[in-house]
Amino acid sequence: MKIKHSDTFINVSAWFIYAMVTLLAVINHEPNRDEAQVWLIARDLNLPGIFYQINTEGHPCLWYLIVLPFAKLGFPYFTMQIVHWIIAVTTTGIFLFKAPIHKLIKILFVFSYLMLFQYAVVARNYCIVILFLFLIATYYQSRFTKPYLYSLLLLGLYNCHVLAFGGALALTAIYFMEAKNAGELKKVKYAMLIMLTGAISVIVQLFPYSNSNGNALIHTNYIPHLNINTYWIILTSIQNAFIPIDSQYEEMKVALFFGLVLILVVVSTIRKATVFIFLLISFAWIFYVFSTIHSGSLKHQGLILIFILFSVWISNYYEAKENMTSKFFSKFINVILLEKTVLMIIAVCLFVNVIYGVSTIRKEYKYEYSGAKSIANYIIKNHLQSTEIACYRSWRATALAPYLPLAKFWFIDRKEYGSYFKLDSVFTNYGDSFSEKEVIEKTKEKYHQKALLLLNYPLSMPADSTYDSHLLFQNNRLTWGTDDENYFLYEMSFKR
Repeated sequence: MKIKHSDTFINVSAWFIYAMVTLLAVINHEPNRDEAQVWLIARDLNLPGIFYQINTEGHPCLWYLIVLPFAKLGFPYFTMQIVHWIIAVTTTGIFLFKAPIHKLIKILFVFSYLMLFQYAVVARNYCIVILFLFLIATYYQSRFTKPYLYSLLLLGLYNCHVLAFGGALALTAIYFMEAKNAGELKKVKYAMLIMLTGAISVIVQLFPYSNSNGNALIHTNYIPHLNINTYWIILTSIQNAFIPIDSQYEEMKVALFFGLVLILVVVSTIRKATVFIFLLISFAWIFYVFSTIHSGSLKHQGLILIFILFSVWISNYYEAKENMTSKFFSKFINVILLEKTVLMIIAVCLFVNVIYGVSTIRKEYKYEYSGAKSIANYIIKNHLQSTEIACYRSWRATALAPYLPLAKFWFIDRKEYGSYFKLDSVFTNYGDSFSEKEVIEKTKEKYHQKALLLLNYPLSMPADSTYDSHLLFQNNRLTWGTDDENYFLYEMSFKR
């Protein structure tokens, strides 16, 4: 496909604008505890410890391994954000210059909420899913002439995110069937082995077990409960994939409409059986995860739209063929017209995404995504970073730890020093259960005379004969991204 000079100019301009806007947003971004978690695990654990810990995280190893050398070598925390930004810019560049998709859809996607903020500014492992999908799509035509490259890309996709497992498994199965039908299975057997290694590695990393001290790790029932709540979770996840909507504005009729849209998207691929199978398996896995393990939020749900765009991309490499399924649907609908309609609906949804994305970027400049950076700056400015800090709730306090590598955090609910949070039975039983009185008593029990106490709420109990408190710091700017990461730092004096 020959690229026009005007298209090149548009792509370069869009890419440059995207890179600058997202870079400024990254500079203004205050990472929350979920972003901090990966950095802290990579920084504070050895390699076996990392693989042990990620069993509870629900994410395979790749993002941890990318962050690992920077965290271990003492690079500043901001390095992780820059590395993630480079990944996002690379991903959008591949999409703009390589995807055989209408240029309007490409531009709208690049400046959508998902790519402008969620998968570019918030440094998590979702963008590497998109990177590997787009690399796979780029080399899709060469998958049998370059089997090892293709298999390594699939190995990477498997290890990006648990939600990518279904898509990677679908591509593995499709590759096997296509190789078998072409009589090339023997030729690509080692490439197939690499792909299967990727699938097995994810199962090994995330298979549930109990840790050595007897604290059961948090895992959910793996059998879905098919009730109205399950269907609601699935429908709203589909809705939010197309148009990000805050939970208070979710309505059944809107969710049902987008559920129908997704069905039309899948049906529109019936003349290309491979793409049809890919979408069925990918979505079946995503909805299984949503209905059993984690109901998901915008960052998870957006991957539904990513898989749709990937399917549109690779569908260009397949010829439309009539089959029994397509003949059946052709009696009721015009499949060719449906394909065009689906692309139009995607374009409209992406346009709404752009509006939401721009408003989110403005919010990122104006307010704080998390209050962790502000209080960490206060602690550093006042030379308190070498002082022990008692924390409750500890799993919220971990957002400060990457900024303060010299600080010692005493987790009141866990009765131990730490940096990252652990999703175990201690977290379940005590992570959110102590009263204010109990927190003060436990702090006194540990420090006896004086202590710095970090909370997520202001003290409401007046000072009495047992203690005095002095508020040193509280977040004054609006915290919009993680509303429970507002911090209050108290200097406590205990009396005998």
